[in-house]
Amino acid sequence: MVKFLLLALALGVSCAHHNNPEITPSEVDGNWRTLYIGADNVEKVLKGGPLRAYFQHMECSDECQTLTITFKVKVEGECQTHTVVGRKEKDGLYMTDYSGKNYFRVIEKADGIIIFHNVNVDNSGKETNVILVAGKEESLSKAQKQELKKLANKLNIPNENIQHLEPADTCHQ
Repeated sequence: MVKFLLLALALGVSCAHHNNPEITPSEVDGNWRTLYIGADNVEKVLKGGPLRAYFQHMECSDECQTLTITFKVKVEGECQTHTVVGRKEKDGLYMTDYSGKNYFRVIEKADGIIIFHNVNVDNSGKETNVILVAGKEESLSKAQKQELKKLANKLNIPNENIQHLEPADTCHQ
């Protein structure tokens, strides 16, 4: 119970920094790719890490109360496809199970770009803050990269922990 309360407090503090924009099906539904990913526990998002998610497709239903994300993760050199369904809770967080419990929300959106903040609590109870940039295109503008760095700093994710996922990576194809 204490871990849950600490998690709720951490998410509440991190969310106070952001306006937590609402998303609509027209903004979300379709093919996406992960452009950047970073975490305070960087080993979780390095190549082969369990949270290095290569987004493929997103779709929301019930006025985006449910968000379905299909992504790939490379395990021992092989790409594995996963689909998770996040259900929006009363506090605005989506909750789903993958490599533990995940509590995520949209913290920024622009044309063809959505930035997520996720807190993963793995099966051993270790919490990892993750920032993930999903895009319809293959890159960010210089201004968008600066905004990503600012958001990561607010989430206590060091800039050196932010990984660019190359479009040519086999899991993106």
